[in-house]
Amino acid sequence: MVTHDRMTRRSFLQGLTAAIATTATSSEAAPLHFLKPMQIDNPLAAYPNRDWERSYRNLFKPDSSFVFLCAPNDTHNCLLRAYVKNNVAVRIGPTYGYGKAQDLYGNTASHRWDPRLCQKGLALVRRIYGDRRVKSPMIRRGFKDWVDAGFPRDPATGKPDAKYFQRGKDRWLRASWEDAYSYSARAMDNIARTYSGEQGHKLLSAQGYDPAMIEAMEGAGTQTVKLRGGMAFLGATRIFGLYRFANMMALADAGIRKVGPDKAIGARGWDSYSWHTDLPPGHPMVTGAQTNDFDLFAVENSKLCLVWGMNWITTKMPDSHWLTEARLKGTKVVIITVEYSATASKGDEVIIIRPGTDPAFALGLAQVILSKKLYDHDWVTKNTDLPFLIRMDTLQPLRPEEVDAGALPGYIKRGLVNTTVLQAGAKMPPGIQHKGQLAAAPMAAELQPFLIWDSKQHRLVPITRDDMGPGFVKKGLTPDLHANQKIKLKDGSEVEVRTHFALLEQYLNDNMTSKQVEQITGAPAQAIESLAEQIAKNPEKTTIATGMGPNQFFNADLKDRAILLVAALTRNLGFPGGNVGSYAGNYRAALFGGLPAFSVEDPFKVQSDPKGKVETKKYLHYESLHYYNYGDRPLRVGNTLFTGKGHLPTPTKAMWLNNSNSVIGNVKWHYDVVNNTLPKIEFVAFSDWWWTASCEYSDIVFACDSWAEFKHIDMTASCTNPFVQIYPKTPLTRLFDTRSDIEIIAGVSKALGKIYDDPRFTQYWKFVDEDKVEVYLQRIIDGSASLKGYSIQHLHDKAKEGIPALVNTRTYPRISSYEQAKGEQPWHTKSGRLEFYRPEPEFIDSGENILIYREPIDSTFHEPNVIVAKAHPALRPKQAEAYGLRRDDLSTETRQVRHVLKTVDELMISKHPLMAQGYKHIYHTPKYRHGAHTTPVDTDFTGVLFGPFGDVYRHDKRMPSVTEGYMDINPSDAKELGLDDGDYVWVDADPSDRPFRGFKAGTEEYKVARLLLRVRMYPGTPRGVARTWHNMYGASFGSVKGHETRSDGLAKNPETNYQAMYRYGSHQSATRAWLKPTLMTETLVHKDMFGQSLMKGFLADVHCPVGAPREAFVKLTKAELGGMSGAGLWRPAALGFRPTYESDAMKTYLKGRFIFVK
Repeated sequence: MVTHDRMTRRSFLQGLTAAIATTATSSEAAPLHFLKPMQIDNPLAAYPNRDWERSYRNLFKPDSSFVFLCAPNDTHNCLLRAYVKNNVAVRIGPTYGYGKAQDLYGNTASHRWDPRLCQKGLALVRRIYGDRRVKSPMIRRGFKDWVDAGFPRDPATGKPDAKYFQRGKDRWLRASWEDAYSYSARAMDNIARTYSGEQGHKLLSAQGYDPAMIEAMEGAGTQTVKLRGGMAFLGATRIFGLYRFANMMALADAGIRKVGPDKAIGARGWDSYSWHTDLPPGHPMVTGAQTNDFDLFAVENSKLCLVWGMNWITTKMPDSHWLTEARLKGTKVVIITVEYSATASKGDEVIIIRPGTDPAFALGLAQVILSKKLYDHDWVTKNTDLPFLIRMDTLQPLRPEEVDAGALPGYIKRGLVNTTVLQAGAKMPPGIQHKGQLAAAPMAAELQPFLIWDSKQHRLVPITRDDMGPGFVKKGLTPDLHANQKIKLKDGSEVEVRTHFALLEQYLNDNMTSKQVEQITGAPAQAIESLAEQIAKNPEKTTIATGMGPNQFFNADLKDRAILLVAALTRNLGFPGGNVGSYAGNYRAALFGGLPAFSVEDPFKVQSDPKGKVETKKYLHYESLHYYNYGDRPLRVGNTLFTGKGHLPTPTKAMWLNNSNSVIGNVKWHYDVVNNTLPKIEFVAFSDWWWTASCEYSDIVFACDSWAEFKHIDMTASCTNPFVQIYPKTPLTRLFDTRSDIEIIAGVSKALGKIYDDPRFTQYWKFVDEDKVEVYLQRIIDGSASLKGYSIQHLHDKAKEGIPALVNTRTYPRISSYEQAKGEQPWHTKSGRLEFYRPEPEFIDSGENILIYREPIDSTFHEPNVIVAKAHPALRPKQAEAYGLRRDDLSTETRQVRHVLKTVDELMISKHPLMAQGYKHIYHTPKYRHGAHTTPVDTDFTGVLFGPFGDVYRHDKRMPSVTEGYMDINPSDAKELGLDDGDYVWVDADPSDRPFRGFKAGTEEYKVARLLLRVRMYPGTPRGVARTWHNMYGASFGSVKGHETRSDGLAKNPETNYQAMYRYGSHQSATRAWLKPTLMTETLVHKDMFGQSLMKGFLADVHCPVGAPREAFVKLTKAELGGMSGAGLWRPAALGFRPTYESDAMKTYLKGRFIFVK
């Protein structure tokens, strides 16, 4: 072995310095001989002593490791391995266990799923040990004083004194767990008692709540208590636990109003998937199901993939490789987007459209397909409602019971084969027992036959729910898609009928030709025609993956109906290589069909035997959160209440949420919620492990375990991959005084039990107390068709090794509408077919009974929310006068129910009403993935790399954090406004209601709320459009105080450590809440959440309002120069590195002229 003299680092450097000084050349003069090449004849015979490497290697070598599940709201979920050294998790890596996942039959997943990890997971240790961890239960001082004072209220109105509710400005006190539970329980009890019965009705009326909201309470004060598990599918027990708690509150109502289980009412559960605007609201209107989608790796079965409003590469990071691999296999990728995104760089073709014009673009594709007769005639006639006859007097589908017997000779009404209608009064069985589609007795009238005109027999023919797919083919019919007939009715009168196909075709030919759509969207007519032809040439082989982007416009339901129309016309729905999918938040709770056994277990009949039968009864009522966001009110404009009875909200007086920052901290119209809605709410609780803006405005904050500290197992799955995944128990000692979400829920429940002297409050969470949460999980598994047969213990053991299991769906990958496309089952609609005509009154009144295009409600250069249409016989929307409004009223409230028709040419010359006041830019705020209990970009390691303004040293002390919110803008627009790259600008939206209703310039509230951010010049953004990412934390009273008073200028609350990423305001300063009448109907038929039963009207996360947080039209005003401390030009621009500022060297580099090939 070769050896060397020992030399320290100091002696090496001293010798090196001496060598340089004396230019010594001999090996004795300096230690440089160690750097000379060594001549070793036989490397196997001798090897240098490299013991010094051990110290280096030991720095990386862990003492131990463990597995945990990282599951933010980004549709992925990844089992990760944490490496521990000195009892500290120092780094995180993949488990490489996904290729070992199996289903019940032993089928194994591919190792192409490995590794699963993204930069958020890599940086998660910085969050687990971050200074914004919620370290113990916290209680706001003013709230504590109110409770301690005995809940004093104004005797006439019931309102507490505002001095107790200085949220965002108040001091915080550390609380014991028992106190946190007790104060929460006492507050909820007091609120429920105060607002129960006739006295509660009077108080709420005195406070000015809408009478319909008060009536919806049915006298139960518990209905003013609202619970929400954020993206509840991410935790089958710990997050769905809050809905179980809401159901349990029926015990409180029974104690307060002295009623029995038959009349007791629980609390309210707020929606989740539709709240985040993840729900594509038009999917239930067409297919009857919540969302049509497919596991993302199905894309490699397609020949053509349209990535539509979905930034797949950046928002689906662990699953982005499937798109790349599909391209390697020959799939052509077309990107439809509103800017040149990261995913656009992966496309074979890119089509840029004006934001919010997606429905027009899709209808343009449909028009080309119809006009060139590229549609699949047979598939359309047997699977869609396009052949159905529509009465031109009532605009309702013609039904057999309306027609004179002579027009339907021999017609006999028959029962359905593929749909079971229950007997009157019969209880719907659990979903796992459903062998086909079911309907309760009252639904029978909705499922009656429709009529077509058969061109061979020249007569009417009834079509039932059984007559779809192969059932229709067996009848040997040839529907006339252009039929226009006079039909005799039973009363002897005649009515004109036309086919839905003909009515839709007329609209498209009049308004949505490729040239007209080019005017609306900006997409070249040639590109529209080419894409339509490509789709038609690839039946069963075109996948359309849509993202959250188009969901976030007021016309989102029309976008969904139009895209599904394109798919249906070309036979691209429900096939392994041809389908439509929507991907936003993680929502697929329906995969866990046994969830009701946990979430709505009957609290009056608690099952304490782990293997005993669970009785379920739904005492909670669900509600859309959008009414809270709208100012805690329904949509009442002019003389009309537009919110359907089943959709009506109740007054919100208490709210408790977990796993989400979106209900307060990152809510659209955030500053209106803070200044106008929260002051009416008497108790706000949040469970979290990271101090968010939602915590800033709470009364009690419960400190939760991070994923790496879980002591109770839980379960989740995904809408983009085929795995069921367990949150395993971890050996990492809790770092702070934290508890599991489900422990916290059980703790508050016990405290309520003490108040009511009722042991059932405690019994309801028995298996939490006994550390046997797996009992609840096994019940869910046993009641889920996709999971039954699994053992929770086996799943947990595998998860601890980093191995998930496969969900037992019929196909791999999972494919929505597969059974329907094969003709085995009808779609979950009235007709059993894909329905593109909507005869419900709300749709006819809105002019949306046939599929049309509406302009965005705010994000447009033109008159907002107009229906783009020439006069059409099936379009008869109600006009403003019918609602007691003026036709020329374009205010934001009225705009929601305004149904003005304009032709394409008339639209293009119209202008947004604010343009005359200097408002010129569409401002949209897409998600780059976000969260709380999760990983937004305020984690320093990821934040500093997010955008061009990251600086870990914060050389410019104006920076609110190591990074900051910014706006992308086209360089030409910036120059016109006198803006340089990196400058700060003020961003102002409609001053009638933003940043919040009733604001006054010069006040503290306005200073905090007005948006100030940096400008980044980006040539990939079209002119007239500006964009800010959604996942930045906004300014609060505390962060502004920190920014203005701290010596380092950090926008960090000195009281709570809350860290904003804006100096003032946030992207939500420009947004507001909107409510769309067609999302609040009482009569839309669709599938229930679990199982195969049909229902109609409101259903949380399926048919209810969604929001439009991207919609804003803004004015930009230069605020400060971008250079250091506000002097001169921002340095990267000054150095010539930025667009339009390129130095000669940069220009040479961009042209590739630094490299020469000989």
